[in-house]
Amino acid sequence: MKIAVHGKAFSPDYDDAVKQILKRIKAIDDAPILEFHFKRFLEERMSLTSDWESFDEAHQVEAVDLLIAIGGDGTVLEAATLVRNTEIPVLGVNTGRLGFLSNVGIDEIDLAMDAVAAGKVWYEKRLLLQVEVDGMDFGGFPCALNEVAIMKRDTSSMVAVEVERDDVFVNNYWADGLIVSTPTGSTAYSLSAGGPIVMPGAEILCINPVAPHNLNNRPLVIPADGELQLTAEGRENQFLLSLDSRMFILDGGRKVRVRPAPFRFVLMNLEHQEFFSTVRAKMHWGIDPRDR
Repeated sequence: MKIAVHGKAFSPDYDDAVKQILKRIKAIDDAPILEFHFKRFLEERMSLTSDWESFDEAHQVEAVDLLIAIGGDGTVLEAATLVRNTEIPVLGVNTGRLGFLSNVGIDEIDLAMDAVAAGKVWYEKRLLLQVEVDGMDFGGFPCALNEVAIMKRDTSSMVAVEVERDDVFVNNYWADGLIVSTPTGSTAYSLSAGGPIVMPGAEILCINPVAPHNLNNRPLVIPADGELQLTAEGRENQFLLSLDSRMFILDGGRKVRVRPAPFRFVLMNLEHQEFFSTVRAKMHWGIDPRDR
């Protein structure tokens, strides 16, 4: 098995755990490859990876069988920009906070690596959104795993986002912004804006205004197929267009076309992991705070 590793800087509290996972990775693949910046960080922190090869371009991971992302959910989102349309599985190891995507805890490293070596894992295909705006360059990966959002920029004025689906008018949202969320993104930005929690395998999208001027504009759930067209207008003529954590400047009046990508993001899970137990654990469902 050929393994690539991507990661972000982490607290010294995780040093021993990361040393262990690097050791276990090397036992499975004697020539794993490390993302260039993460390799530099590890060499400065623990001097264990000097003999590891590195990569700094997405095409350099096309031949791997697994990408391990060490960090939080943001690191897994970055991993999506590396695997792109290859559907190479990604295993997220959580050294961050909440961790819906980086769902392997530090205390599960040996369990996880045993499962990887034995093939006792299962794969979950997650919907991605593909974005097109005439004349805009999204850096070779015009896709989002969590959400596509249009937000106001450097102003207190609201943004008006007109939404059409397959050329049929849906609504004109006056708000601080508008989120188009995948099921994966339902536990991210959309959730903080009052959106519903959605099972990852559902083929739906959620259109969710952020702080809408009209309080009757509630989150709207629609089928994922088809194309959404979003057009932003306002007192200012420039807005922020985000694809997950990647930000771009969007000129007012330009049509943003959003549709399902023709490929999926593949998340590797351990045998015991499933959606409801993850949500219960991360969101503390069923816990009575009076027991503390």
